[in-house]
Parts: sequence; structure tokens; C-alpha cells
Amino acid sequence: MIKIKKVADLKRNYIISTSKLKIAHWSILGFSTSIMLTIIANIRAPDLIKIPLFILAGFVIYKFHRQLKYFRYHLDYYLIIRESLLYVLYTNRLYTAQKDSTGYEKIIRSATLEYELDRQKGHVLIRALSTGDEFTKKVQSLDDVLAGVLEIELDEKIIRPSFVEYHFYYKKPERLTLQSHSQKQKIDSLDIDLGYGIIYNPVKCPHILVSGGTGSGKSLLLSFLILEFLKRQSTVYIADPKNSDLGSLSHYLGSKYVATTPNNIARIVRLVVEEMQERYQYMRNNFQYGTNFADHGYKPLWLLVDELGAFQASGTDKKSKETIVEVMDGIKQIILLGRQAGIFILVSAQQMRAETLNTDLRDNLGLRIALGANSNEGYRMVFGSATPDNLKPIEVKGAGYLYMQGSGRENAQYWESPYLDTKQFNFISELQLYLEETN
Repeated sequence: MIKIKKVADLKRNYIISTSKLKIAHWSILGFSTSIMLTIIANIRAPDLIKIPLFILAGFVIYKFHRQLKYFRYHLDYYLIIRESLLYVLYTNRLYTAQKDSTGYEKIIRSATLEYELDRQKGHVLIRALSTGDEFTKKVQSLDDVLAGVLEIELDEKIIRPSFVEYHFYYKKPERLTLQSHSQKQKIDSLDIDLGYGIIYNPVKCPHILVSGGTGSGKSLLLSFLILEFLKRQSTVYIADPKNSDLGSLSHYLGSKYVATTPNNIARIVRLVVEEMQERYQYMRNNFQYGTNFADHGYKPLWLLVDELGAFQASGTDKKSKETIVEVMDGIKQIILLGRQAGIFILVSAQQMRAETLNTDLRDNLGLRIALGANSNEGYRMVFGSATPDNLKPIEVKGAGYLYMQGSGRENAQYWESPYLDTKQFNFISELQLYLEETN
């Protein structure tokens, strides 16, 4: 297989191009066909023997054509990208030329665009090299130009000291669709498939923040996550100060695990903090360097706090305000200390304001999700410096933006949460499969 140098540079002379490859394909096929048919025609044999030979030759030629076509098809991907990038360099005058004695203009210097193609993921990476010359500023602002010539929407741009990365995806990632089960699923791995190529692991990326208004699909996402936690034998506590969908789960999980009033919410937060302290004490008494909760036989514990802003707003007198302070102090401890003990928290709110959860604590929530349409300021409250510059319109229920620390991406990405068809997927029936685990 021919290896093509994946660089677009106007100073280079490229031997292979899409047009030359096409000519070579048909020339080779035509020459081979002529030779084969000529040989058969010149054989001294009856027509009854020649006719099958012609049929066999036609089959061989067809198979040979398919092989050439596959070979050309494989190379065309790379050649088309390269030629598109050369077109960008030329039409945007990202080069320096001078005329020789004959008046011929010769390119002596050019901006350089490297590229990579992952056909399995449908990913095109273009890397514009920054060499400190007059092209450096220009190659940092090729967003619209590259998107136009490739006819693909830009997914992410990353500016680094020596180059700028432009990431494009021409294959839409698959949205996860939930399937019903007749038996409970026990999963040993803590990895959770969130669809769209996102795999979440709370040990690597602890705690979750979910923001989304009415109709954004936030409740369905939380329902999905509760099931995923239970499949991994996690203990789940739920605090729902608005006593909405999650609060109604007390009928199934029991009041020990689901709280809706300020005092009961304070109670389950205390239980979680005490469990965290007990785990740390046990791990100190049985110290092993480099271990975490799983190495000591503990399973994850999750505290889901829904509508945190509504809970904070419920403080109307001195006593209730003291309760809120106690709960927020417990949440802070869990966020800062829970990871190694396997104690994780999921915080949700319609809007994640600074007074709801301060910036320092928000930045310690490794997975952050904003569902539904939002303002730039709303996204900034969730993602901070990871807010993307160009935001896609949110047109699908359950869609939004997601940022996961340690994923290799500098900005939040467009994401569609797992699809749950309420007519075909019965959340309560699925939940009841795991009740004995909780109780």
C-alpha cells in the first residue's frame, strides 16, 4: 500500500493526485483488458473453448477492477483532503513567491498544514504549524475557511504554542438508546457508556454536575444514571427538595435513601459524610500504598442532590438556614474528599449560579453537563473556561453540551443524552430489579 505524506505545503511537488490516480486506474485496466482479450483471441482453439475463456476473462477483469477501485478509494480520501488544503493555502495567499529571470513566479515559502484521518471515527484533524512567520496569525483563524472547503462543521479548535489543531467529524456519533431487561444487570467495571463516544469513570473523573431547565431531558438523564449506578452495586442516596420525580422514588427505594425535606436531606448528607469518614478510617488502619476504596472491598456510594438552588432558597428562618449551611458543608466535604473513599456526588440545578455552587467547587466536578438551549453566560456558569466559542443550536430534547476532565478535550462538546422511550422503556420496572440490592 502506498503511503501518502499527510502534509499540504505549496513548496512541494506532489507526484500523486486524484486526477492522476483516476487516469492510472483506467489505463492499467484498459491495458490489462486488451492484453488478455488479445491472448485469448489468438489461441488456436474452437469457439466452444474460447467463449468460456472470454467469460472467465471478463470475471477476472471485473475482480481486478474492484481491487483497483478499492485501492484508489482508500487513497482518494487522503488526496482530496490534501488538495483541499492546498487550495486553501493558495487562495488565501498563505505563501511567499518571487519571480525568476524569466518572469516565472516561484513559491519560496508556504504555510504548512498537516492532517490525519480516522475513517472509523469519521474524524479529520488538521494541524496548522506556527513557525513565528507572517502566516502564524492567519493559520490561527482558519475556522470558517477549513469548514467551508471540507464541507464539515468544525467541532473543536485548540491553539498550542507550535501549532493549531482543527477537529472535524464527518460521521455523527451514535446516541445511546436504552433497552429493557428482564433480569438485573451486574457490571463489574465502573465505566458508564454515555453514548456519543463518551465513557465515564467516576474514579478517573469524580462527581457530576447536571444543569438543565424544564423540558431539557434532565429527569430522564438522572433516571438513566441511577440505573447505571445500581447496576454497579452502588448505594444511592437522593435529595429532592422540590419533591418531584426523584422524590417519588421514596415509594420504591425507601425513606432511608430518599429525602425531600430540609431536615431529612441534612440527615442523608450526614449519613454519607459519616460513611466517608468510616471508610477513610478503615483504609488508614489497613494502609496500602496506592490503593483506593475498591481495593478494600467497598462499592461506590452516590449522593444525588436535585435542584440545589431550590434547596438553598428554602432557608427562611434561622434554623432552616443553619440546616442549609450544614448540608452545604457536607457537600463540600464530599466533593473535595470523596473520590478515594468511593463517595461521589451528582449535583443538578436548573441554573448553576455562582451563589448555588462556587467556582472552586464547580471545577472539582469532573463531568459537567448542560442540557437544553442556554445563554453564553449560562454555559459559562457550568463550564467556565471550557465553554466553546461556537455553540450549535440545541434542537433535540436531551441534547446539550458535555465536558469531562481528562478526556483530552479543552472545551465542552455537543452531546445527546441516552434516549429513553417512555412507551417502550419502563423505568420503574427496571428500578425494581435492583431494589433488593438497595434494601
